[in-house]
Amino acid sequence: MGLTGVVRSGLSRWLTPLPAPVALAAPDLPDVRTQLAYAYIRGQGIEFGALHSALIVPAGVAVKYADFEPAETLQTLFPDVKNIKRPDIVSDLESMKGIETASQDFVIANHVLEHVEDPLRALRSIARVLRPGGIAFMALPDKRFTFDSTREITPLDHLIRDHEEGPDNSLLDHYREWVRCVDDLHGDAGTAKIAAMVEIRANIHFHVWDYPTMMEFFAYVAKQPGFGLEVESSRLNGIEVIWILRRRNELI
Repeated sequence: MGLTGVVRSGLSRWLTPLPAPVALAAPDLPDVRTQLAYAYIRGQGIEFGALHSALIVPAGVAVKYADFEPAETLQTLFPDVKNIKRPDIVSDLESMKGIETASQDFVIANHVLEHVEDPLRALRSIARVLRPGGIAFMALPDKRFTFDSTREITPLDHLIRDHEEGPDNSLLDHYREWVRCVDDLHGDAGTAKIAAMVEIRANIHFHVWDYPTMMEFFAYVAKQPGFGLEVESSRLNGIEVIWILRRRNELI
């Protein structure tokens, strides 16, 4: 299974198989990621959600791996994936519980942010654990080139509302859209699938962006002093956009 085929859908993967992503002529995703990693990644840091496709980093860089479940559970969730990186840290991107403030030179999270229910909270946590000048390296799928292509883009005001009020009120709508647009289930079959997803709080692509709306999202974050992050670079890379954010020097 290649990079384009891995979808971190958690337990929802057990319920129905996911469709294949839309084919797209593209550069080799790992090669472009590696080029940017060699330009920006230094020191010691953490990669979240590497699964079997950890970012290649320069010699001398120290990486610890983090995921939301221990290795044995990940292997159960993704039985077809070989050589899963065993997490050094069991934590989630939203809270980064157990990771000290200003302790990391970088945080890597490729195809992870779309899976968190409150992406703004995740970015606050990333900024919290980064040292001043530290780098957030994130790749996000562009919906135009994936199985999310028929879904509605997540508006910025929706993300702000979920951050301010909590994401629970949006959860059911996300599952309904997923079942309708991605699983193509309707009627009783759709209702049953939604109920099963709610019961286990299934992990899906909660949020959907294309490149322009990612720009809007990260521009909003950069303008908010409470996040302490600024956009260093972005690059369209096949089905994804790679974003490089830098932790500003001022305290959050």
